[in-house]
Amino acid sequence: MLPDPENELEKSMARGKTLYAGNCMNCHMAKGEGVVETFPPLAKSDYLLKTPLKAIQAIKFGLQGPIQVNGVTYDNMMPEPGLDEQEVADVMNYILNSWGNSSDKKLITAQLVKEVKPAE
Repeated sequence: MLPDPENELEKSMARGKTLYAGNCMNCHMAKGEGVVETFPPLAKSDYLLKTPLKAIQAIKFGLQGPIQVNGVTYDNMMPEPGLDEQEVADVMNYILNSWGNSSDKKLITAQLVKEVKPAE
């Protein structure tokens, strides 16, 4: 019997919500709104939705240097949260499907996260 992708996404999002609360919410806020010019929004974020692999990279390895999100430049350091591949996938599934976000990718998997390498 094949796993139900809808159910897998729901389970992943539930785990991701808990991980988000413990690792991401202090900076990106409870509803993903971020802090203007300090911490980028995740809600309705063009960066997140147009470049999900870069978002995975940021969660997996941390992020330093300027990025553009919804036309605003953010140049702060995001530390690597130390999550494993499944946890990164769970957080991505949660943020890609919350606060008005809707992802083309139905389910981010640990295997996809594993294939994402650090930025050059």
